[in-house]
Amino acid sequence: MASTTEIIERIDDVLKQNRRIEWTYIFLTVVLFGTGISCFVVALITGQFAWSTPSAITTGLLYWPLKEIKDIRQKNIALATAPMLITQLPKAKAAEEIQKLLQTLYGGVK
Repeated sequence: MASTTEIIERIDDVLKQNRRIEWTYIFLTVVLFGTGISCFVVALITGQFAWSTPSAITTGLLYWPLKEIKDIRQKNIALATAPMLITQLPKAKAAEEIQKLLQTLYGGVK
């Protein structure tokens, strides 16, 4: 059985990986947003409003990276708080909290 220190170290590793993924999503979202703005500016400058179509599409595509960033942050909060909470509880209550954590992380797998 893993000690509390080992569990916390594993969770810290996961949080670091999640942070890296989060920053990747943020960077790609900024690139997508910048591309949309650039197309919109080109449409205004040239007067060819067909250039505004990519802007509308890229704006619509921003939904998914922002949703992923939100999901990663929720998982990070659950991972960061659960170990200390679980170690303070009796075994039966800790098992219940672990189940809740897994449902939070994996969306209630059936």
